[in-house]
Amino acid sequence: MYYEFISSLGEALPVEDQTRILFQQRLKIIKVPKGRVLLSDGEVCDKLWFLQSGLVRGYHLAPDGQNNFRDVTDWFAGEHDFFHVADSFVKQVPSRECIETLEPSVLIYITRCDLYELYATHPQACCIGRIIAERLVLTHQELLRDMRTLSASEKLESFRTRSRDLFNRVPQKYIASYLGISENYVSKLKARP
Repeated sequence: MYYEFISSLGEALPVEDQTRILFQQRLKIIKVPKGRVLLSDGEVCDKLWFLQSGLVRGYHLAPDGQNNFRDVTDWFAGEHDFFHVADSFVKQVPSRECIETLEPSVLIYITRCDLYELYATHPQACCIGRIIAERLVLTHQELLRDMRTLSASEKLESFRTRSRDLFNRVPQKYIASYLGISENYVSKLKARP
């Protein structure tokens, strides 16, 4: 049932049997429909999620200049991705970000309490967590670099190249929001050969 989660840990570092068993004892699995909000603005993120199947996005609410708010997509998670709201999870402060499923999804999670207990008592779990965090930081740095230096068409092409599966599954309005370009422009760029 938790094979994909454990297998993903093993991509960071070979997982000893004892560590694998300890993780499995603490994991929970849920199935949720499309449109389910897993974390709302102001809630504290207390779970590290793993997406077994489905599609998820993280977003925040930003003022639109007309006394309203619009949501701005910050990230996407596809199959076999780990995700959480980092500042809320680490500092245990209210989140300024929301997490929503974009497709029916099967999710595996471990609570922060259980994860930090494993970190404290099993050095291998701590090493795996560090490697996963390092990979997430590198992905984030690449995105920031692209957002600062690429033109709109280059941003879209970079997203298409890096995330071909997501490019075909994520609704266009969320891709536009994520890349900071208009939905109409995304439509025009996607229509090009």
